Amino acid sequence: MLLDDLRSAWRALRGQWPLAATIVVILGAAIGANSAVFALVDTVLLSPLPFPDPEQLVAIDQTRADSPREPLSLPDFRDLRDGTHSFTAIAAAFQWSANLTGGEPERVQGMKTSASFFTLTGAKAALGRTLVPEDDRGGGARVVVLTQGFWRRRFGASPAALGATLTLNGDTYAVVGVLPAAVITPIRDADLIAPFPMDTDPRRAARDAGFLRVVGRLAPGVSLDSARADLDAIMARLRRDYPKTNATHLGTTITPWRSALARTQRPVVLMLQAAVALVLLVACANVANLFLAAATRREHEFAVRAALGASPARRVRQIFVETLGIAIAAGGFGLVVAVVASRALAVLAPPDLAALTPPDPMNPRVLLVTALATIAATLVFGIVPALRLGGARGALRDARGASPANRRLRSTLVAAEVAIASMLITTAVCLSQSFARLQAVDPGFRTAHLLTARLSLPRSRYPRAENAARFVDALQPRLLALPGVEQAAAVNVVPLNGYHATSDVWPADRPTPPADERPQAEYRMISPSYVRTFGVPLIAGRSFDDHDNAAGEPVVLVSRTLASRFWTVPDAVGKTLVIADPPDRLRQARIVGVVGDVKHYGLDAEVTPDVYSPIPQVPDATIQWLTNNMYWGLRTTGDPAAQREAFRRALREVDPDVPASAMRTMDEALELALAPRRVNLWLVRVFAGVALLLAAAGVYAVTSFSVALRRREIAIRAALGASADRNLRTIVGDAATPIVIGLIAGAAGAGAASPALRSVLYQVEPLAPGPFTLVSGTLLIAGIAAAAIAALPIRRIDPLEALKVE
Repeated sequence: MLLDDLRSAWRALRGQWPLAATIVVILGAAIGANSAVFALVDTVLLSPLPFPDPEQLVAIDQTRADSPREPLSLPDFRDLRDGTHSFTAIAAAFQWSANLTGGEPERVQGMKTSASFFTLTGAKAALGRTLVPEDDRGGGARVVVLTQGFWRRRFGASPAALGATLTLNGDTYAVVGVLPAAVITPIRDADLIAPFPMDTDPRRAARDAGFLRVVGRLAPGVSLDSARADLDAIMARLRRDYPKTNATHLGTTITPWRSALARTQRPVVLMLQAAVALVLLVACANVANLFLAAATRREHEFAVRAALGASPARRVRQIFVETLGIAIAAGGFGLVVAVVASRALAVLAPPDLAALTPPDPMNPRVLLVTALATIAATLVFGIVPALRLGGARGALRDARGASPANRRLRSTLVAAEVAIASMLITTAVCLSQSFARLQAVDPGFRTAHLLTARLSLPRSRYPRAENAARFVDALQPRLLALPGVEQAAAVNVVPLNGYHATSDVWPADRPTPPADERPQAEYRMISPSYVRTFGVPLIAGRSFDDHDNAAGEPVVLVSRTLASRFWTVPDAVGKTLVIADPPDRLRQARIVGVVGDVKHYGLDAEVTPDVYSPIPQVPDATIQWLTNNMYWGLRTTGDPAAQREAFRRALREVDPDVPASAMRTMDEALELALAPRRVNLWLVRVFAGVALLLAAAGVYAVTSFSVALRRREIAIRAALGASADRNLRTIVGDAATPIVIGLIAGAAGAGAASPALRSVLYQVEPLAPGPFTLVSGTLLIAGIAAAAIAALPIRRIDPLEALKVE
């Protein structure tokens, strides 16, 4: 019996192969796109970490009044580690960068951590060993473990790397191991891992210096809530014991480590998955309409089968076998689309996603989702026609298939297509408006013709502010002598790179605020030409000059926001500001100028209060934050990227052991900051465009089929005097009804989704009249145009010929 069904299905599909091919392409493309995006979701959110019992690994952050996730200080970490009973182990890590010398100098990114990190994660070395407790004590030979990428790049994957030495920041480190490629660390993109000797770290007593990222392994049977309560009790005790430094430390945030690693990527990938899932629903509705139309044409055939004794179950089974054959072909085509789309996503993905393991559309979870999507699509587009044909009896008397129930079903499917397309297009329009407004934001400086580079000066040779100032004085004239360079300046943090550098500040003529209530400002250490080089507007007063040196009067510049916080902008010039620099020491400086606000952390971020200090006047206790991260900016007359090698040559003349890293133009930095939004917008636009085409195609197909079914009715209307234009308006009017219903349903769906959408928009309201009117108008015009084109054959109907055929 099954063989009979298969043979019948083959004959039926062969007889209507254009329809079958169309369904396979539409459905396969939608399934493939869903599989590709789900492969990305699986990589970012679902795939387990490559460690034993990964569900027990958690990230531990400090909760403050102004932020739910902040790094911990070293003494606070040690108190948590020693006082908790909820974890089998806790490890701390922090980002560490070093100058690799002994050849062409190179800036490498690393991580310092304790051996307990490898104990609690269970990570093993692919070659040699990982860190052991003896390495944490310090005083012995310095050792380092290489990541897989650095080992391959630096040593060509040679086993001889074991035992080799590296000169990092002037110190010699022995390579003791190489990690597998799959190992994940708290610090992304690390090249190497070194021990963290806590007992000798200069921050071992600084409770206000948060710099540690903490990972823990929950003890068996301990929940997240109980672990949080345990740590919060310790934090409460620390607030009582150290009110000066810990008053704002409210507690802890404990997050599964898998979720913590994907915190920034999660909204992007979930939005893409939701968008592509909606495309699949539109495709299923479209295919269901095509299949229903084809099935309706076969009502007479199935009525004959019923009259000859075929049971309803047999007729349903035959249609289902045909449907399943198409679905299997669509699923196979979908896998091909998934592979191609996954590769495209890997190329187009923004840097934070591109750095992850490439999504694999062939892994078991993705294949399972592909299979489930295929089965679900089969049920959606095949089961209703199968049930309707299975019960076909009256069709032997009237095989026109124009029953009210069929028309309602087709209209419902069209309305569903329009509703889903409306939601997707609304999302695309809102994201487009958001992106346009974001691009129009003034970053507070001129990005064009500006090259930036990062340096790190060895602390052993640049321990004081005067050493750093001499380096700046030696390098700046060499840079200004380069052809095409107009200005050059040094700063501890350039805009848009994501690094924080803050200090407590308040007016000197006001009482000293309590430690937990002191206002904070972004703290920038700059050379005198910074304002001119970066194009930051000077609003009042003056900028720095060569007289603002170590022997001169202490002076600062402040931003408009900082000036407005305490005074009016003009009145700020001449006022005296107290700066906690370093945090446990106060110094005073006179404000000599007010500059414009700068978007340090992204175009969509709030402006920050900023204070700028000349490099020669920075205290020695603070200067390490400049020497370790000294950025240079070059204002050029031509292409700034062409000055990269010239910058390196000038740097080698001053100090051949200092490498230049992170060299990029500021236009590139701005593009990098916008990349996640741009890629997300591009993909949602594609999905919305596909949904629009499918919805229009659905309206066209249903209208065309309706014209064919109502041919006799139209002929009678024409014979009774109705003009071709009137019949055309009737058909188009009937088609407009499900379109309008779909637009109303789409507006309701967009309203329900607006809270989630609002979180990724910039200065755009998802339910604003503008986007809604634009989307509704576009869909209504596209739908009516598709219906009108499909109804044009009405003009060619000859009433006499049509009635004669009937």
